[in-house]
Amino acid sequence: MTDHHRDLSDDELGRRLAMDLPRYAAPTHVREAVLAALPARRRPAPWVWPAVTALATAAVLVLFFLPSLPRLLPGDPATRLVRAVVSEHTRTLMWGSRWGDVVPTVLPGLSQDTGVTLARALESDERLTLVAAEPVYVEQRRGVAMHYRDAEGHLVSYVAVPMANFTVPERYRIPVDRWRPGLVREGGFAAWLWRQGDVACVIVSDRVSDAEMETFKDYFRRLRLTTEALPAY
Repeated sequence: MTDHHRDLSDDELGRRLAMDLPRYAAPTHVREAVLAALPARRRPAPWVWPAVTALATAAVLVLFFLPSLPRLLPGDPATRLVRAVVSEHTRTLMWGSRWGDVVPTVLPGLSQDTGVTLARALESDERLTLVAAEPVYVEQRRGVAMHYRDAEGHLVSYVAVPMANFTVPERYRIPVDRWRPGLVREGGFAAWLWRQGDVACVIVSDRVSDAEMETFKDYFRRLRLTTEALPAY
């Protein structure tokens, strides 16, 4: 080895030898013996690459797009109240009132079981007939429910619950005479909601079409004028 080669590093010397030394092809029988001794390479299953591609796509969606999606937030208090009242209305439709027959003298006694005093209440008129009144528990609050049948046999439920801080969002409000109650459609039902003093009031019926809206407004007028709910405590 010359003095010049002694000054080279190991990497440089390896590269220099690879360039300067002659190369010879291995004999055919030696090459075949070496290849036979190597383990056979398995071809990947046909489903491997599509699966890897799908996983990579899912990872990209999770990392880049999921954080930009809007968060699912619970409904506002008005929407939650309507859903709870619709649930009670549906239960009454299917199974009837928990209490038995209603007579006018029963209504004042409901205050001790509901937390709501009915200073005035619509018992029956030419359009709505009172069929049941009972205590209810909605949105973790005790309240009172009064169920009516209209002339066509539709069930109409009026529910009052003490909620001093309840407000009807502006996006739900529509004018009905001198009032501006909220109108919410939920699960195939329509609901009026408003606050009367410290009590939240809801009227639910299956009068949901535009053609029936005047009838549903009439039910609101009748109950709003004749019924007054007050906190019992």
